[in-house]
Amino acid sequence: MNRLSKELLKYLKPYKLRFIQAALSMIFLAMLKGAIVYSLKPIVDHIFVTKDMKLLHLLILSLPIVFALKMIFQYINGYLMSWIGQKSVQQIRYNLFEHIHKLSAEFYWRKRSSDVMARVINDLNNVQSTIQFTPLYIIRDATTLISLLFVLFYIHWRFALISVIILPLATILLGVLGKKMRKAGKASQIIIGEIAHKFQESLQGILVVKAFNYEERSINKFKETNDDYFSQMMRYLRATVLSGPLMEFLGSMIFLIMIYLGGKEIFAGKMTPGTFFAFMGAFFTIYVPLKNIAKLNSQWQLGMASWERILQILDEKPAVTMIDNPRKLKKIEGSIEFENVNYRYPSRQDYVFKNLNFKINPGEMAAFVGPSGSGKSTIINLLLRFFDPNAGNILFEGHNLRELDIKDLRYNMGLVTQDTILFDDTVAKNISIGKPDASKEEIMEATKSADAHSFINSLPQGYNTVLGERGIKLSGGQKQRLAIARAILKNPKIILFDEATSNLDTASEKVVQHAIEKTLKKRTVIMVAHRLSTIKKADKIIVLEDTHIAEMGNHKELIAKNGLYKKLYEAQN
Repeated sequence: MNRLSKELLKYLKPYKLRFIQAALSMIFLAMLKGAIVYSLKPIVDHIFVTKDMKLLHLLILSLPIVFALKMIFQYINGYLMSWIGQKSVQQIRYNLFEHIHKLSAEFYWRKRSSDVMARVINDLNNVQSTIQFTPLYIIRDATTLISLLFVLFYIHWRFALISVIILPLATILLGVLGKKMRKAGKASQIIIGEIAHKFQESLQGILVVKAFNYEERSINKFKETNDDYFSQMMRYLRATVLSGPLMEFLGSMIFLIMIYLGGKEIFAGKMTPGTFFAFMGAFFTIYVPLKNIAKLNSQWQLGMASWERILQILDEKPAVTMIDNPRKLKKIEGSIEFENVNYRYPSRQDYVFKNLNFKINPGEMAAFVGPSGSGKSTIINLLLRFFDPNAGNILFEGHNLRELDIKDLRYNMGLVTQDTILFDDTVAKNISIGKPDASKEEIMEATKSADAHSFINSLPQGYNTVLGERGIKLSGGQKQRLAIARAILKNPKIILFDEATSNLDTASEKVVQHAIEKTLKKRTVIMVAHRLSTIKKADKIIVLEDTHIAEMGNHKELIAKNGLYKKLYEAQN
């Protein structure tokens, strides 16, 4: 058994009792089918040939009971396997969602969200179909096959030997086609992720697409990907569709041989018509599960290809991990220090920093400025331990970040980003993300500090207003003030502002800047700034350039140095 099957069985194992119950019902169902087929012999020989009326009455009375039992067993195994399929996939879906949230930011640096979504939705649907239907039909059809083979050999063992020639041939054919189906199925699922990405990209950037008349090129790019998906799916479907007719052709050849040999036996008086009809009934009935198994092979191959892609996500390991028994800080002042920090992003060769050294004291406001790509936002990512430095140490309260509890560390930091992320939920729940047990009074106090209380009250349902996807119902300035209120509500010792006003107009910037200044009291503040007018009051401005610190000081000191900071400041003013 390969690893894919073993990993899948782990999710089925908790429900083995129900699986056994379903399997038993399938075995009973197979036995009933065998009994029904075998009954053709007495029906033909004793009812239609010898005209036995008692046997006819018995048949009329007993068959409804047999068919009722068949219906009950079909319902039982169908329901149980559906339950097992749904329950297993429910657990896989939960584990996948939980695992994705435990992975480091480095994973999201490498993977596109549309690709992850394709695996969570499309691949998981394929796996669900595989779990729900493949074991059900494999066991049902396999037991039916065994039952009918027993009937065939019991009726006429020499004919049965001839008829089972089809089995090894079918096995070889299904094996060859299965490899093709697995390969094409896996390729098609990769492309469906690309299709999801194209849809997501166009929907998110539809205004740019229209403004730049990019519709036609966007549609053409999608058409190419869509055509690739069609080609891969046709490779898969060719192998799938071919399996049925091949099985049918093999069965037809065996059928012709049986007709010829059976006719000779009847003409010679060595076989009764009832025996022949029972044998042919079993032969025809055995063909159905064989054909079903051929179809199930295609479902299994697609399901395993999808399961392999899901396992790739579940096998991902966090790049940032927490040590056993991490240190929890009781008293926090808000000091931060970088000691000879080197860092480069995954899959990149060039370093963002080399031997970076600076210290921020408790209660200070420190700002990071510099040209694009100088690593300003990377400082924020490192402080929050989204990434770890390649060399050197980052100290928080004198302790290495790697020694601290990550949740405890992040609990003591508030973050306001350039692109404010708001969820499709109420205003109050969006603000209380960092402190879900916050009272209404605490939430209102935070929004007043962020100059957001008045505009929230003007919304249709006030704090209970649902904001829509990504807060679409709010302006940029309103979103930023909610983000500030969210950070304030946690009451952290350190607040991180990552270009919090760069996307705002002048009027909104002034309102948000005023809200920011109200939050600074008794806190260590770190600002990544593009607009230098917002950081004049900073105690320490650190100018980054070419992997190192070019300058450091307050606004007046840096202007007096007549260096890079002054050039940047004058360029903006």
